Amino acid sequence: MTLLSPHATDAVVDTSTLSTLRSAAERLHASAAPPRLLVGDDAIALPDEVADAVRDLLERFANGESVVIGSARTLLTTSQVADFLGVSRSFVVNLIDGGKLDYEYRGTHRRVSLTEVVRYLEESKRERRTKLDIVADVAARTGGYDGDPF
Repeated sequence: MTLLSPHATDAVVDTSTLSTLRSAAERLHASAAPPRLLVGDDAIALPDEVADAVRDLLERFANGESVVIGSARTLLTTSQVADFLGVSRSFVVNLIDGGKLDYEYRGTHRRVSLTEVVRYLEESKRERRTKLDIVADVAARTGGYDGDPF
């Protein structure tokens, strides 16, 4: 495993560029031919796994999303995990100590895989959504909710 920093890229905000990206994503999605990468005068056919990743990346940018690119095997320090999650390093240490994040030791330092961080993030979002749905249901049944959608 490697210790690399994921590459974070902000969302594209220029409307003209977004329009171009949406058009490219639509053409790529509709095409039966495998995508090719043009490097100088050379066109390189992309393997299916790479083509799928390129499609996904293009669609995310076209939807105005920020993107983080990193190897699934990338190992992060607790500080990098904290930056990724937008929390403090001590919160990450508590997650690790509480068994909510799997880790491994590299020497005397704990490292967390990028895949594990994304798993935790997705699980947290699902739990939060479930809890919010329960609160909304209780509020609607008890009259504490005026019926407007969240």
